[in-house]
Amino acid sequence: MKKVGLVLSGGSAYGYAHIGVIEVLQENNIPIDIITGTSMGALVGGVYASGLSIEKMHEKLAKFSKRKIVDVNPLFLSNGGLIIGRKVSTLLHSMVGNKTIEECVIPFRAIASNIETGDKYVFESGNLVQAIRASISVPGVFKPVKIGSAVLVDGGLSDNMPVEDARNLGADIVISVDVCTFYKKQNNLRTMADVVISAANLMVSNLVKSKIDKGDVYIKIDQPNVSFNAFTYKDALKSIELGRNYALQMLPEIKRQLSK
Repeated sequence: MKKVGLVLSGGSAYGYAHIGVIEVLQENNIPIDIITGTSMGALVGGVYASGLSIEKMHEKLAKFSKRKIVDVNPLFLSNGGLIIGRKVSTLLHSMVGNKTIEECVIPFRAIASNIETGDKYVFESGNLVQAIRASISVPGVFKPVKIGSAVLVDGGLSDNMPVEDARNLGADIVISVDVCTFYKKQNNLRTMADVVISAANLMVSNLVKSKIDKGDVYIKIDQPNVSFNAFTYKDALKSIELGRNYALQMLPEIKRQLSK
């Protein structure tokens, strides 16, 4: 039996589309044997890998809001982030508890970046919430996560589509989902955080374009009517539905790969 690896890219609120892709794979009995993810892809992938049902994920993640995840850091000028990150860690803990990566139902890897060295940092073990929290830490927006001497921020700065890590875990077929689309016209850049996230998305979008191995099935999800920074229930539902639609379009190719 071929092992299927699911690779989920970062892309801020666009990452809700990953939920729709997972729903379609599950409904069509497509196995998910391995998951690797970056940033929002690490969040969605990590929660699913922990064993939470897709129905519970849909319910809980779609109801994320800026109010629920933003805890302003009064010392952001001295310690590197507008948002402390306790609130988002608490929300993640409510979904996955104290699970470690080793305890995940599906083998999982989260990607972060060491801001001091520029190196990619792969979470292969340890606390799952901490791994996700590090992977989503957009520089300047979230306070970095420190592990030993490593200062960790958003994984998209080093590898926004960790296909190689899925293959290293033994994936025979890799389904990669790319939600990182940067639209030139942005009408909602109202805050410093919006500008920083926008700049990060542009950077990681260009990294993905230059990536050679994009998987055996590459699902590129464009979301022109969804804002990358709109963590609202309405936009989450739009994004999830787009994920479903694009995954359904790629189902014949996924099945062809599995039957080879």
